[in-house]
Amino acid sequence: MKKDKIWIAFMKVGAKMGCHQRADRSFFIGKYQFPLCARCTGIVISSLVALLLNRKIRMNNKVSVMVTLPMIIDGGTQYLNIQESTNRRRLITGLLGGFGITTIRLNFLRWLLKA
Repeated sequence: MKKDKIWIAFMKVGAKMGCHQRADRSFFIGKYQFPLCARCTGIVISSLVALLLNRKIRMNNKVSVMVTLPMIIDGGTQYLNIQESTNRRRLITGLLGGFGITTIRLNFLRWLLKA
């Protein structure tokens, strides 16, 4: 089926982006799994938003690190088997973390270009 070929192509792109694509940590539309896990979905979405808003909204690095901390804590406690996260929490912390990390990168790039 054509839909299956398109889905397979998207899954390959997600894998090349470095996502683990675990089914239990991913969203589904019908029988089709998202090509990125919930956290990576949030990171990609908010990174694009940060790029688009960068000229209008400037966050300093301290604030950027603070909005990234929930993702680090959630991923860390899950990795250490302290708590199992949920896809909703992974998405939300990914949204925060992706925005913060992208903002830090953009601030660094801006600093490099001024130097």
